[in-house]
Amino acid sequence: MTASRTSLRIPGAAVVALALILTVAAGPRAVRAETAADAQALVKGIADRALAILADKSLAKAGREAQFAKLFTDNFHTRSIGIFVLGRHWRRASPTQRKAYLAVFERFVVKTYTVRLSQYAGEKFRMGRANGPDNGVYVVESAIVLPNRPAIPLRWSIRRAVAGLRIVDVAIENLSMAQTQRADFAAILRQRGSVDGLIKALEEKMASLDAQ
Repeated sequence: MTASRTSLRIPGAAVVALALILTVAAGPRAVRAETAADAQALVKGIADRALAILADKSLAKAGREAQFAKLFTDNFHTRSIGIFVLGRHWRRASPTQRKAYLAVFERFVVKTYTVRLSQYAGEKFRMGRANGPDNGVYVVESAIVLPNRPAIPLRWSIRRAVAGLRIVDVAIENLSMAQTQRADFAAILRQRGSVDGLIKALEEKMASLDAQ
């Protein structure tokens, strides 16, 4: 596979951000070659678009956020990720709270990772093999190649939704970002006591990022 350039925590948060914007992973058993190729093509297309956004120095902060927002909503299964991250609190939330939470969750992810991606410094993005589906999930392997440091492995998960293939998780060095975000939100929920409290906390975090 050819290598592309890219970076979500750099190190840490920026590599994660880049990963979330760039790719997806799937299960262990190989099927039709064109199916695996579809998953790889999705990842490659997202990576190319993300890198083009980062390279466009004419874009102001708002414009960059808007383009990353479209990239995210077009290629990630926002609803399923948001529901998973909220965990058992989703079942307890009212329809109004669910709608408000999903809207804030999407904006929070986009804003958080747009800020982190600004740390991009020209690391290389390397595509790897793709497998699947296993229980409906495709896996694409990739890596962030850093100068004079070990490469950071990325494994992205993709499911076929009504609108086509969509990213549902990314694992960085075998650490699921969906699981990590779920733990972070659970901690906020314990502190704030409700879904409304979580929504407010996310809005506060976004306001803080805007002020930076």
